[in-house]
Amino acid sequence: MRSHTIKVFLFSSIQFSISPWLSAEKPSELLFSKWSGELNIPDPVAISFDDKGNAYITQTQRRKVQDLDIRQHPKWIEDDLSFESVQEKRAFYRKTLSSENPDAFRHTRDFNEDGVIDFNDLKVLSEKIYKISDTNQDGVADTLKTFAEDFKTEVTGIAAGVLWHQNKVYATVAPDVWRMQDTNHDGVADQRYVISTGYGLHIAYAGHDMHGLTVGPDGRIYWTIGDKGLSVTDKNGKKWHYPNQGAVMRCETDGSNFEVFAHGLRNVQELAFDEYGNLFGVDNDSDNPGEMERFVYIAANSDSGWRCNYQYRKRDYNPWVEEGLWKPNFQGRPAYTLPPICNYNDGPCGFVYNPGTALGIGWEKTFLLTGAPRGDQWAFQTKPIGAGFEMINSRLISKGKALIGWNFAPDGGLYAVDWAGGYP
Repeated sequence: MRSHTIKVFLFSSIQFSISPWLSAEKPSELLFSKWSGELNIPDPVAISFDDKGNAYITQTQRRKVQDLDIRQHPKWIEDDLSFESVQEKRAFYRKTLSSENPDAFRHTRDFNEDGVIDFNDLKVLSEKIYKISDTNQDGVADTLKTFAEDFKTEVTGIAAGVLWHQNKVYATVAPDVWRMQDTNHDGVADQRYVISTGYGLHIAYAGHDMHGLTVGPDGRIYWTIGDKGLSVTDKNGKKWHYPNQGAVMRCETDGSNFEVFAHGLRNVQELAFDEYGNLFGVDNDSDNPGEMERFVYIAANSDSGWRCNYQYRKRDYNPWVEEGLWKPNFQGRPAYTLPPICNYNDGPCGFVYNPGTALGIGWEKTFLLTGAPRGDQWAFQTKPIGAGFEMINSRLISKGKALIGWNFAPDGGLYAVDWAGGYP
């Protein structure tokens, strides 16, 4: 039996166990190995590779610390739901987290050590993007540089998406989508500018940020926003206003030709195209009793039905639950939303599709999904059925480690970043 490697970037020394595919065909075995060596990036989120095999990895320091989580501030929920722009969220922070407000200390602490607790304490910790390389080609990374940092306004989210494409590095750090380049080849970005802005209107749940950067078959950049929402004015002056929904966006590499591709999602973290250009994701559930995550076919202009205010309707009528919007198609299901293909497993994070031979025999035309915090990894395939799809050959391929984002490298290996210690 041939073996193929999933090379895992770890910030701890814990190694992965090997778990074979469980189907009757029994594809070649996947072996886990540690690629990062002695290098250490706590709390990595997303990973992408350039054409020379260098990895670009995002790190979050702000999650739940300076990019706040509404669950830790429940008295803010009504205010938070009212926001329809990033500017409104910024104004709320500046008013509420003020030295004149005696309750400000309940929501943050004096991070900048100026003796005052206010909104400036949300502007200390920065998200970062690292470049990591195996310079001697021995199969273990040995060099790490800070490629970009200084992402730290009071409304900055987490660096949850990264993509290398045509000598540029793209990053999603709400409220902005960044394009960066290292023109002098010193391993550090010296050119950077925002190609799209207006994401993350709500405080909402931590992690419901922008992520999922990928290149579509049309050559455009695709990415997602969780249900923190968006209100974007494109380069032609058109406003795209989806303040209470997660969505998939796309644009040209310079930010032109922008559009919201699909909406009504909750928090699809990574996207995957099959070889025919069909777009898929696995969306998180809202933690209602009996509800499950959803494997979704993301068709152009589709509405998957989620609105962020549904999150807080625990005792009142909740269309998401009462009308079964989270369920696959059934007779009597509301027709204004696109139903999921099926319900699926807990905590979907990293998501890729292998259309060819990167992982060897038996892994072609296969989706691979990480699940955190349980640390399960799954593989499955799809089969066309009518105008949609069904899931087939779903298998658990490994368990025990909280892989977050993963991506293929030029060597054909599948690389992942790991929160071995759990969510920060």
